[in-house]
Amino acid sequence: LSDELINTETFPTRIEFDQRAQTLGNTSLVGTFLDLNRARGLSQRAVAAVQKFAKVAADSAGFPEVLALGGLTYVLFAENYCGAVPVSVVNNDGTFTYGAPLTVNQQLDSAVSRFNQALAVGTPLTATFKQLAQIGKGRALLDKGDYANAVLAVAGVSTTFQYIYQHSATTTGQNNGTWSLTANVARYGVGGLKGGNGLPYQQDGNTKTVGFDPRVANTVRVANSGHGFDNGVPGGELQFVQQKYPLRPSPITVADGVEARLIEAEAALQTDPVAALGILNGLRSNAALLTLRGYPAGSLPPLTLQATTDAQVNQLFKERAYWLFLTSHRLGDMRRLIRQYLRAPETIFPTGAYFKGGTYGTDVNSPVPQREQNNPSYTAGSCKQNEA
Repeated sequence: LSDELINTETFPTRIEFDQRAQTLGNTSLVGTFLDLNRARGLSQRAVAAVQKFAKVAADSAGFPEVLALGGLTYVLFAENYCGAVPVSVVNNDGTFTYGAPLTVNQQLDSAVSRFNQALAVGTPLTATFKQLAQIGKGRALLDKGDYANAVLAVAGVSTTFQYIYQHSATTTGQNNGTWSLTANVARYGVGGLKGGNGLPYQQDGNTKTVGFDPRVANTVRVANSGHGFDNGVPGGELQFVQQKYPLRPSPITVADGVEARLIEAEAALQTDPVAALGILNGLRSNAALLTLRGYPAGSLPPLTLQATTDAQVNQLFKERAYWLFLTSHRLGDMRRLIRQYLRAPETIFPTGAYFKGGTYGTDVNSPVPQREQNNPSYTAGSCKQNEA
């Protein structure tokens, strides 16, 4: 739906995502929405269990972690779905308490509440879970355009901090899902100037090019004459495979200190472009960070100050896109460019002729799946796929 990946397969329901033209009956919408709701629900149940059975809720060292992870589910709903996401609850007796649609800001407020609860736990709050909650809170506040409080939220987070989601090669369910749909079964390739407005991930990260950007490293698929699952139809396009997650067990960074610095840079950009550039270049020259990420020294040369405000915003959002590549941040950022920087959707999202036929649609988010219409508190018309 954003510009990071392009479709290299034949499934029409997933082509709809790529074409920004998702229909409400799209069966591929269901799984991710349900999984995210399961994560939200399991977090709530874990929190309730600790509160019920521990002498003091803070007795559990994992208590702030599940609070923070629950907060992140609300952030992901706000960033990826239309501004009318219902939050229902499964009761202990198996019945449902149906939830009414929540707006983007209501989802983000719910997230901030959970991050605040995590940060207020007290003594058992480890540095890892504290920084996870800090970054999550900063992300939610940034989504609201509250730059000052977003900066306060991430104060003290280490630049080299990482909260990692581990994967395994043991079973399919434990594999890295991005690896599975890109490197393994060739359903998605790295985008390059997608739909005219997309960033040049493919061109900048092509490992065959001298001085390629390691943050978006990619290479042409070896098998199938370089084509994806669609055999290069309709125009013989090659599939460029992301190299960020090269293996089944490749871990994914959920939150890290780079994101904290990027939040600070964006806040600084509102009043002091020079300071913002200093933060961005500080990341690019941080030897410990480059080593942690496996990037060669000097692979990210310093940026120069752009002459106009628009160009400075473009520079910052490109840095965000490359540092946070394939970590479920880009769609939220593209929507923020509409909400907070007042840019027209068709200047941000892929547009014009679609390479597999027809034209790009107008979606800037994903709809709530059709089955949610069984919820008596939900009104389908409240979901606007073309509104940021």
